[in-house]
Amino acid sequence: MGLSAILGRGMVVRRNGVSGVTEPTRVKADGRFSYRTLDPDAVKVLRRLNHHGFTAYLVGGCVRDLMLRVEPKDFDIATEATPRQVKRLFRNSRIIGRRFRLVHVTFQDKVLDVSTFRAQVETPADADDPMIRHDNVFGTAGEDARRRDFTINGLFYDVRSGELIDYVGGLDDLDRRVIETIGDPWVRFREDPVRMLRAIKFAGRINFTFADDVYQAMLDCRDDLNKAAAPRLLEEIFRLLNRGGALQSIRLLYKSGLMQVMLPEIAEDLERCFAAGIESPMWGYLEELDRRVRSGESIDHVVMLACVFLNLFDRPLYDENSQNGVRDLNLLTERLLRPIAIRLHMSRRDVYRLKQILVAQRRLAGFVKGKRRRASIGQFMSREYFRAAWLLFKIQGETRGRFLDTIEAWEGKV
Repeated sequence: MGLSAILGRGMVVRRNGVSGVTEPTRVKADGRFSYRTLDPDAVKVLRRLNHHGFTAYLVGGCVRDLMLRVEPKDFDIATEATPRQVKRLFRNSRIIGRRFRLVHVTFQDKVLDVSTFRAQVETPADADDPMIRHDNVFGTAGEDARRRDFTINGLFYDVRSGELIDYVGGLDDLDRRVIETIGDPWVRFREDPVRMLRAIKFAGRINFTFADDVYQAMLDCRDDLNKAAAPRLLEEIFRLLNRGGALQSIRLLYKSGLMQVMLPEIAEDLERCFAAGIESPMWGYLEELDRRVRSGESIDHVVMLACVFLNLFDRPLYDENSQNGVRDLNLLTERLLRPIAIRLHMSRRDVYRLKQILVAQRRLAGFVKGKRRRASIGQFMSREYFRAAWLLFKIQGETRGRFLDTIEAWEGKV
């Protein structure tokens, strides 16, 4: 059954360009929400909350993904029970968070997020700084749905009745394959600038388009990313690169101007390629990365990041005439990565591993000269970073057709 058939007619009300409904739409879910597709531990949590008299639903990304016939990465739960009430029901749980308090219910191989229905936080009186910094005002299911970011993430699924519950027009937007904010996009992006990156992530991953006002708001509000917490920005960058949507997501990041705010070094490198009339090799790296991720290959997040940065280092990496290539590369790595690492609060370990992986490309290409060449191949291959460096080397070889003989020679050793 298609989404249009599920929706029926007259379900969604739109006023002043904002999606919303006065009463929720309730429709019976189809086979996409069967016990074969639902997480059994999530169902157990829902059943226990229901048994003790609490309303509780599956919410957000898992509902969206099941509607799109995509396997959910995780199953989040929203309930009227407060964090303390949830914790009393589950011994295998703990309360986390400060700005947004929720409960982690831990099972052998997973952690389920259980959040309490929230009410919309009032916009701060300071119009110049509307960012939300406190988000623990509990509310109803309808209020919780309307305070979420995008309509496609504001859907609930009631395991008791087998119904989808839509307060915000999310079913209609899923059917149209459009990303709409819940409420004025300029307000929502200024409340939390990271929402712009989330919009790009969804568009890149599930191939949706932006509503016109949503895209214009992203263009207008992009400088507000400077106000967001750096660790959240870095986390969203890793999410952009994961789950097979890296190529489209990074294209949208550049097209929208958000890259120029977050990663100006990469944006400038792309501009240089365009000015020279060539396509950046980065696009090929990201396409190959997506192919591998979609095939089920597990890829280190630092390798994903290296696919974005690799072209910045191409000249010093493979300058055959340089006798001090590694030294030059270390200096360039320090100069280019330090401001990025500081801006995004990258961990020292990630910066160090990224540097190791990049520098190792020169050794893999056979350009290391002098005393370093005497180091045994066995010692090099025993390094903790070797497998990640080798994967990156193969990605660029397969996408650019370079070093193919060298790769074949290494294949016999790896």
